[in-house]
Amino acid sequence: MVVLTAAVRVSSLALFLVGSAVSGAAVGTAFKGSVTTVLSPAVPERRGETLTGLFLAAYLGLSLPVLGLGLAVQSVRVPEAVLVFSGVLLAVTALIARRITRG
Repeated sequence: MVVLTAAVRVSSLALFLVGSAVSGAAVGTAFKGSVTTVLSPAVPERRGETLTGLFLAAYLGLSLPVLGLGLAVQSVRVPEAVLVFSGVLLAVTALIARRITRG
């Protein structure tokens, strides 16, 4: 997100593409880990339901921030909206990481 935010601030397509590739790889890796984490304790009879719940959460997690960013750019300039979005994402990530490391 730092690279994507910087790319938007300086209007660099190359930096934007690099940031997108890195972010996409990170999201793909996290999703693969999520599937493994969610399905491993699930009983075989409930794996379909479990995976459905994960996909629902993933779709919400992917679509709601994008919709929020789309609404934000109606009121403020794109660089400022992306900066705030990145800051919120960084704060949420730090909170989640803190909870995970505490056990």
